[in-house]
Amino acid sequence: MMPLRLFRIRTVVVSNGMLLLFGGIAIAMWYFTSLFMQNALGYSALEAGLGQTPAAVTFVVIARFAANLLPRTGVRPLVLAGCACFLVGFGWLAQAHTDSDYVTSVLGPTLLIAVGIGLTFPTLMAAATADVPEGDAGIIGGLANTATQVGGSVGLAVLATAASARTAMQAGVSSPAALAAGYDLVFLTAAGLGLAIAVTSVLLPRHRRG
Repeated sequence: MMPLRLFRIRTVVVSNGMLLLFGGIAIAMWYFTSLFMQNALGYSALEAGLGQTPAAVTFVVIARFAANLLPRTGVRPLVLAGCACFLVGFGWLAQAHTDSDYVTSVLGPTLLIAVGIGLTFPTLMAAATADVPEGDAGIIGGLANTATQVGGSVGLAVLATAASARTAMQAGVSSPAALAAGYDLVFLTAAGLGLAIAVTSVLLPRHRRG
């Protein structure tokens, strides 16, 4: 059973709310970017997977860096820096079309988004348990993981519906171009989620450094 008293802790409520939003960003990055490369740019599944490899490596490296930096900076600066990467990266990615090349239209923005994920995700996970009694840390860690997964599931449903609707509106446009228009809407929506996380971060208390 989830002790309801834990929801009186501000960081628990705010961090898990932000992780719900983050779930949509993760889906937009890893799932819809792969679909864009396959359905709009004509890549094979293998090529799309290889195309996302640099971003995956970047995420791992930046996440380790963020974990070391967190005690010195606190939560909010890292989250805001990550959200700035989301806004720029997804806004850049939304400009891609069927004639776009990989390096300037996919690799560049996905690396930037991966930096944002690396700065934001481990920081929010740490923030979720920061003010929790030691005996409850495992429960809150599980709640944080659940919030991310639920956010991803809801994000997938909403973003897929929005992309399908935008694609259906592209009358007279070839299928790859119509699909690209739908994915562009997904990426713009993900940028909006990044902005929502940045705004919500002002509710986080300022933790001690060190």
